[in-house]
Amino acid sequence: MVATVQIVRKTGASGAIVSTDITSINTRANAYDTHSTGDISNGIQIPSVGTYYSFWVTTRLNCTVTPAGTINNLRWFTDGTGSFGTGVTCKVAKASTGLDAGYRQATGTVGQTGTQLTQVNHTGLDAAPVDAFTLTAASPLALSGSITNPSTGQFGDHVVYQLEVGTTAASGATSQETFTFRYDET
Repeated sequence: MVATVQIVRKTGASGAIVSTDITSINTRANAYDTHSTGDISNGIQIPSVGTYYSFWVTTRLNCTVTPAGTINNLRWFTDGTGSFGTGVTCKVAKASTGLDAGYRQATGTVGQTGTQLTQVNHTGLDAAPVDAFTLTAASPLALSGSITNPSTGQFGDHVVYQLEVGTTAASGATSQETFTFRYDET
């Protein structure tokens, strides 16, 4: 049987983590730690100097119907073209270190800016965040982890990304971007 695999966004504090299925919908990177498909009440502010950030967005794969064999060779990538607009970038890293398999709740000042995504601020990151649009199908982010029959549940490294907004950004919603998870199933 072919497995059913979801992409989930994780929010909330350790011990009360909420995992929301975002497989076929959009999820906004706002200035608060909640999944939203259209909420504009807590947008990232445009700074007068420096950079403001979204609260980081944590995603992971979740198998709801077990594979016939194994799912492995996990990869994450973009189309290689950042279309968020002038003054907006996206950084990404994988997380698997420590408590909750690398999950850390996003923090910051609600309605203004998130805490910058760094290995100091997010102790579950395996390496420093990189520009998400350098990761393409030809050169993806390689993720550890697998799931084997008869198991179900979340598996693999977390993928954590964050939008960075500079002084030259335009107000309003940005263009949507598509991020892709790819894996082998045997």
